[in-house]
Amino acid sequence: MKKFRKCISLLAAAAILALLPNANALQASAAPAKTIYMRFDTDLNEWRIQVGSWDDGDAGLELYYLNNGNDSQKALDGDTLVVLPNTPEAEPDEDGNRPKQQTGNKDVTVNARLGNLTVNRTNVVISANGIDECHVQGDSAAAISGNVTNAYVYDNAACTFNNNVTNLRLIATVENTVDTNVSVGGTVAYASTANGGGVLKEYYNFAAGSFYFDKNSGLMTDTSQYSTTGSGPAAAPQTPAQTTPAQSQNKAPASSGEYDDVPKTGESNLLVWLFSGMLLLSAMFAGGCFLVRRRR
Repeated sequence: MKKFRKCISLLAAAAILALLPNANALQASAAPAKTIYMRFDTDLNEWRIQVGSWDDGDAGLELYYLNNGNDSQKALDGDTLVVLPNTPEAEPDEDGNRPKQQTGNKDVTVNARLGNLTVNRTNVVISANGIDECHVQGDSAAAISGNVTNAYVYDNAACTFNNNVTNLRLIATVENTVDTNVSVGGTVAYASTANGGGVLKEYYNFAAGSFYFDKNSGLMTDTSQYSTTGSGPAAAPQTPAQTTPAQSQNKAPASSGEYDDVPKTGESNLLVWLFSGMLLLSAMFAGGCFLVRRRR
């Protein structure tokens, strides 16, 4: 009889756990974003990467690991990628020119949406699944594929964006005149030029493939391809959240104090579930006793 009661208790406990909402759902937290440094090794004639910091005494990893390493090595959505110059200590000559950076002919592909891409005084051809923040520093030349939310091009950098750019800012930090060469193959929702004194000019809604800024002549786009009226930088495009059919049919209203006080679908009420469990336990125990008595 004692074994029978113990068996009934275990079955009841299992039934209660099975009924609890999200009882079989595993809670997983996303790994924190990391910073990956990349530099072209002129001795090996190839790109190398290091994670967290760059150690000149470390040869780093082959470019293969940028997409095929483990999660602590490869680029994941939200990570930062910093492209370093291969002659980091070189100073500009008397004309202000730095030594030309060597990068060979190896284009770089990143199978992730980067939280930040910074091209630091070097040359690179790179594509990603998208970029939230992109900074192309002076003395850089870059060709970038993948939609960019916020792009910043500084001083004498030259950059081609092959896809859409939501907000594009050309910034002079050394001279008062914007000295960049920038073209965009996609659309540009907002563009501006600025120096130490603040924003100089603002432009809006460029047609696809029309944006071109020349360091000597300024904006070269025909006036029919953009507007000079708007209300500042555009809002970042929203990526639709992935939902199951059941979730999409039960969309929660906007957050408010009253709504937050109402139990949501799937939230557990401990007293209700304990009461239900006790009822289930009692029913199963009564049924077991009935069977035992019939056998007697």
